[in-house]
Amino acid sequence: MVRIRLKRLGRANRPFWRICAADKRAARDGRIIEELGHYDPLLGDQNKIKINRERVVYWLKLGAAPSDSVAQMLRHLGLDTKGNEVPPRPWRKKRQAPPKPAAARVAAEKAKAAEGEAPKETPKEGAAS
Repeated sequence: MVRIRLKRLGRANRPFWRICAADKRAARDGRIIEELGHYDPLLGDQNKIKINRERVVYWLKLGAAPSDSVAQMLRHLGLDTKGNEVPPRPWRKKRQAPPKPAAARVAAEKAKAAEGEAPKETPKEGAAS
């Protein structure tokens, strides 16, 4: 059975993937049947994926099964797992990481210290007016 999947290239901390049609039993970086495109995760959203759309549709129509990650990429490009056109799925914006607990604690301590420096205007209990 033919599977459309990723073949890893690049170096450490600089991944680069080729989208290939390969036999299901072949190793991840082993023998391929045809190279269909490439994926560079470090580029911007519009330039991440380049594919030969006609050949991908050809393999999908023949019954090739895309891997999970390739199926997600195809949805971003407007193809489903059967080779039919669908509305493209937009890229999700990256979420900003929540503040670290230590940073929140330091900010709370600074606010408390600033509050403590302000003069308090409370009457003394033993003083007569």
